[in-house]
Amino acid sequence: MIYSKSTIKNIAESIGIPKLKDGITTAMAQDVEYRMHEIITEAMKFMRHSKRTKLTVADINSALRVRNIEPMYGFETGQPIKFHKAASALEDIYYVEDEEIDLDTLLEEPLPSVPLEVVYTAHWLAVEGVQPRIQQNPIQVDAEAEEKGPASKRFAKAHSKSQDGVETIPLVKHVLSKELQLYFECITESLQSTDPIVKSTALESISVDAGIHQLVTYFVQYIAVTVKNNLHKLETLRTTMAVARAIRSNPNLFVEPYMHQLIPSLLTCLVSKRLCEEYTEDHWSLRDNAAEQIADICRRYGHSYHTLQSRIARTLLRGFLDPTKPLATHYGAIVGLTKLGASTAKVLILPNIKAYMSLLSTEMEKSNAQLTHDGKHCQEALLEALRVVAREESGNAEGGLEAANLNSVQKGRLSAVVGEAMAGVVFAEKDGGAIVAGVLAIGKDSKVSPGGSSVP
Repeated sequence: MIYSKSTIKNIAESIGIPKLKDGITTAMAQDVEYRMHEIITEAMKFMRHSKRTKLTVADINSALRVRNIEPMYGFETGQPIKFHKAASALEDIYYVEDEEIDLDTLLEEPLPSVPLEVVYTAHWLAVEGVQPRIQQNPIQVDAEAEEKGPASKRFAKAHSKSQDGVETIPLVKHVLSKELQLYFECITESLQSTDPIVKSTALESISVDAGIHQLVTYFVQYIAVTVKNNLHKLETLRTTMAVARAIRSNPNLFVEPYMHQLIPSLLTCLVSKRLCEEYTEDHWSLRDNAAEQIADICRRYGHSYHTLQSRIARTLLRGFLDPTKPLATHYGAIVGLTKLGASTAKVLILPNIKAYMSLLSTEMEKSNAQLTHDGKHCQEALLEALRVVAREESGNAEGGLEAANLNSVQKGRLSAVVGEAMAGVVFAEKDGGAIVAGVLAIGKDSKVSPGGSSVP
């Protein structure tokens, strides 16, 4: 037995119960041993659940609380308990020495500082998939992550920033998996292929795959870098615009936060003064494609960003009204404003056609084949803008008008609005009567003055 009969007798005598019978002391010693075994077994459960191998006083107290017994006090300390041997003629007795405290000395000591109040603080665990390197976010650098893949070599510098002592971890190094790196590399290589089947397969993968959300920022960066470095390579720019359309058409990607990075590339392909080596190449379709994508972005995200369309329209209007810009830029600005809707074309294009046609006629009269070629496309863009406006005003237009039946008064009124040169282009079209009716309907409502007014 752990507890002997003599120990039970000594404890009984210390509390005023002398001369216990041997039978009683034996029964009590066995019961105490059984109770201790129960408590220790219960305490070991707390130790194992705490993932420890050393039994502590806290485990014993937890076991006592479970059995509704008052826990022991004064033993929870980081220092080991020291037992002292008491001198006795009968047997060895050990005790824990209690420290004597002088109350006078304790009262003379200065009061401790007031503890700080409990407060809550917040910090960013991750921002756009990037974990800030701050004190609250401990980071363990993986040795294998130091080996940068092909994709990280291309964009590591673009994603490594340090501001106000907060260092941002590069996406590829700590977030992007090797599989996604390999996917990105294969896609970019396929986009540069001369095989149209390989290229179309890569674009289809971008437009339907559901697990490439982490690559959106990389594709946006790829578009920006490619447009910047290949401004005169028409086929490369067309592929880049196809990538932008594929990203936006993927229903599994949340691309709204990246639109402000994508729009500058689209505007570059829309109003850049030169997008190909020879002016005879069909760069006009590329500008039309960029204009359609910009208009689609304004329709889809204009409710969230109320100033988006107005800022784009202001940028395009400056390009349209700047006489120092080349005609290719004017064409892109006209197409972009037209794609934004009939209201935009009616307010920003129609009042300025007459003044612009004076500039355009002067440029086309020069003995320059490129100016003549570009000028015809600008006339077609203005004609399309008038068609869009006329369709919008078809309800207020005079019905039954045909270009061949227009009288001199109607022709004069149209010339007063759009200028004689543009009026001649309208009269030569099959749907010229409908265009005249729509424009004159606007004049009736006094939305556009007969002499035209320039919008700043």
